[in-house]
Amino acid sequence: MRFLENNPAISRHSANPVGRDFIVGDLHGCRAMLDDALAQVSFEPGNDRLFSVGDLVDRGPDSAGCLALLEEPWFYPVLGNHDAMLMAWIDGKTKDRRQRDYAYAFTCIKGWQWVKRFNRVAQYMPLLERVPLVRVVGSVKGRFHVAHAELTNALSNDSWTDALLDAGESAIWDLKHFIVGFDDMGTWKDHVLWGRSLIVDFRNRVRKSQLLPSRHQESLSRTYVGHTIIPPVSGQGPLEIRSHVFLDSGAYQAVSKERDDMGLTLWNHTENCGVFMDAKGYVSHFSSE
Repeated sequence: MRFLENNPAISRHSANPVGRDFIVGDLHGCRAMLDDALAQVSFEPGNDRLFSVGDLVDRGPDSAGCLALLEEPWFYPVLGNHDAMLMAWIDGKTKDRRQRDYAYAFTCIKGWQWVKRFNRVAQYMPLLERVPLVRVVGSVKGRFHVAHAELTNALSNDSWTDALLDAGESAIWDLKHFIVGFDDMGTWKDHVLWGRSLIVDFRNRVRKSQLLPSRHQESLSRTYVGHTIIPPVSGQGPLEIRSHVFLDSGAYQAVSKERDDMGLTLWNHTENCGVFMDAKGYVSHFSSE
């Protein structure tokens, strides 16, 4: 079996009839910060669901604690590029070029340092191999998606749409192209883990004082992503570009580098509002327009 072939491309979930749906930004080992944020919103494990944009591991103090979330019935992550790198490294030697590249990247970021201190990491690999690349939640009104990086390529305007996602295993997954953020050729399996075309395009437009891209993309329902650190703007909430809502607000930098402007974002999709928590436990509340 080739690398990432076990991971479902798409998992589907019905709307939550009894509670709220939350989405959390990149955790990167910041389990204590997540627990504090969940307490802040009175999260109810029996009724509420927590979706994650991925990157459970690396950089922060408690990757093991974040991997343990995979055992919780209320936790629904998508795969992040750091999670995929861990999988590639654990699996060892291979002839698969993609897996070798991912494993090498894990070595370069010194991910092995925390793995060597956590001797139970292998027990979570079967669970991690079942984590999908994209989650589709609900239908029609209130529908949303969760992915790690992006579902649109701003360089070519190739984009996943609700219709393509609903079509199942589309040939688009195998479409090879250059991926901004991956800085190499790859397929959409790499793109959803590494892509940064929307952010790069947005920042280039800001720098050149050009017309900014639309917040909403008509054919794509709201899609929560992480991967690129963009703290929410006070009073405005997370950045939204072409239906992508960016939730990675740098939790690990708040913890390891004591950055007051960084923290963890927890978004309540059901009530269209969220909280931002910094490393000192200070909480900001915000809502979307």
